[in-house]
Parts: sequence; structure tokens; C-alpha cells
Amino acid sequence: MKPKRIRYNTMNSWNRLSAPAYNLKIQNVIPRSLIDKVFEMHACENFYDEINYLIENFGEEHNWEWQAGFNGRSGGYLVLYTGERKLSQSKSICTQCGQRNFRSVEDTGTKCGRCHAEARVDKELYDISVSCKGIEDNDVPKDVMQSFTQLANDIVSGVIENAKNCSVEDEEYTITKTRKVMSVE
Repeated sequence: MKPKRIRYNTMNSWNRLSAPAYNLKIQNVIPRSLIDKVFEMHACENFYDEINYLIENFGEEHNWEWQAGFNGRSGGYLVLYTGERKLSQSKSICTQCGQRNFRSVEDTGTKCGRCHAEARVDKELYDISVSCKGIEDNDVPKDVMQSFTQLANDIVSGVIENAKNCSVEDEEYTITKTRKVMSVE
């Protein structure tokens, strides 16, 4: 089933701001024979990894001026947004946990304040923002709209392909955690 392009409210319906979108709810784009499998896959932690990769590539391809993201109470609508990428005021980042810092490693050292790893490095970082302004279809360049359509199709075909070729398994794992406790001396 091919996704159908619609218009979707970018904030609340009362403000009448809408943008091009695709209804990608599972029951609307997945063949009946695979729906149960996709719902089972949806519960997996890594279900959105490939989808997020496609969405990020879309934003990067359009220099972050055009971005896509999921919206709606159930997150079933892929919506087109405008946005931007600008140089961040952050000067360093922890390579272990991703914590950013407004100060340089030269000023504060390599120890991360969040995870305490010696993994902070100075790096040129960028902030990516999205606008929830309404977008008229005729304001979107043809190549962007074609790319957005391709993104929706790629997401659906990727999910269908995974449903046909992947299995869902339970995995047991252990989390090692350090905590502070009081003890009587």
C-alpha cells in the first residue's frame, strides 16, 4: 500500500497551521498479513533506528532547511517542516554520553560532569531547530516534495522488508549500576 499525502496540523487544529504529511499508521500502509508482526516489532527498542537514519539523511540532504518528523497522538504522521542548522554555543562534548558543555576541555579538563568518563573533547557543534509554521504545498520546491514522498515510501518499504525478514526475540541483559549507600560504622 502506498502512503497517501495529506495535510496535517503542525501544532493544534485551532491555529489552522498545517503542512504536507503522510499518514503512516501501521494499519494504513502495511499489508494485513504483516500487521501483527509490525506491531510486535514496534515494541522493540531498535524499531526506529533505520527510520531515524532515513529522516536524518533527509534533513541533511536539504541542509536542514527542510526536515521531516513524526507527529500526532500516536506518532503516525510523517510531517514536513522547515528548519535550520546553526553553530552551537557549546564548545565540547562527551564522546561517551553526548553531554555538551559551554566550556572548552582546555578550561575544565576531559572529565564529563554527567557520566564522569574522561571522554570530553572540544568539537564544533551545531544546533538543529525546526519551525512549526504552516507550509503550503506550492511553497515547497518540487525536488523537496519528491524527496519527502520518497522518504515516506522508503520508511514503509523498510518496515515491510523487516517484517518479512526479521524475527522478534526476548533478550535478557544485566545493568551494572553504582550507587551510594550509608553504612553504620
